[in-house]
Amino acid sequence: MEKKPKISVIMPVYNGEKYLHTAMKSILDQTLADFEFLIMDDGSTDRTSQILEAYAKKDHRIKIFSQKNSGIVKSLNALAVHAKADLIGRMDADDISYPKRLQMQYEYLQKNPDTVLLGATCVVFREDKTKTGISDTFGEDFLNRWFLTYNCSFTHSLVVYRKETFIACGGYWQSEYPAEDYGLWIRMKRYGRIENLQHLLGEYRFNVGSISGKNFRKQIKIRNRLNEINFEDIYKHHEIPDVQKAKDALQNYFMDLHRRQIFSKLACLTGCFLVEKGEIKRAIPYFKWSFQLSKKRLDALLNLVFAHFKKAVYVSLDAYVRITTLQAQIRWFKTHD
Repeated sequence: MEKKPKISVIMPVYNGEKYLHTAMKSILDQTLADFEFLIMDDGSTDRTSQILEAYAKKDHRIKIFSQKNSGIVKSLNALAVHAKADLIGRMDADDISYPKRLQMQYEYLQKNPDTVLLGATCVVFREDKTKTGISDTFGEDFLNRWFLTYNCSFTHSLVVYRKETFIACGGYWQSEYPAEDYGLWIRMKRYGRIENLQHLLGEYRFNVGSISGKNFRKQIKIRNRLNEINFEDIYKHHEIPDVQKAKDALQNYFMDLHRRQIFSKLACLTGCFLVEKGEIKRAIPYFKWSFQLSKKRLDALLNLVFAHFKKAVYVSLDAYVRITTLQAQIRWFKTHD
């Protein structure tokens, strides 16, 4: 019987000749060598197919598949079907994985069988190679569950997940494109822990021609819907963290102005959600924390005042929108008459 590889790395590519060499080499040069590299050529019209064929002739771990251009969701689901390993690692044709990435993720998942999704920290940079910062990733399972109500704390091209969990979740959903990864993580968390290694293990290239770049508005719309789904889900399972617990965990991270603003928004949104559920007393610490993190969060201050006076009217959605820059993130909150 054929031996299973330790990891099946799956990578879709469409007209990716510009960065394909760099991306593929970063996987082939991994310190963990026992993997298969499954690549879907999604109807490319540039030199992608020739590059892939040349690499496949030199390395038996590479397996090339091709299809008429069908998009990333169908490409990823098709590749997952062919994956022989119990662990599936993601890679994108314009990103970079550092040499120890797969080894560190494999070893962690072997030692922690209850972890179903494992990401890592990465450097974010633009096409002109300008570094824009470090990804917002968190090691703690509960922080990642909570953070998914605001944004995604996993870099798609740097995750490794368990195939059995992927199958149980129904894979990637076309209805969630172009936030198909976001939706998958929200479903995966019901099957086990979702964590990030706090090590720089790769580089994520943001470019306007990428799926995220070209579909930004649509992605925001889908993401907002998924934010609402995640809020309801973690509320149902009693997973919205206590403010002090969140503060204690965040002491392990460098809280620059960027992160302070992010968590100020998240805390304020959490407070609004709890008020919508009728839990005004529980919401007050979130509004206080939000304002402490960012004195510019007048919405948090106003909500805090209303919450203290226990106004049944609270803050209408229209009023909330007028005093905040978070219109895109709070569309789901109901208006209180």
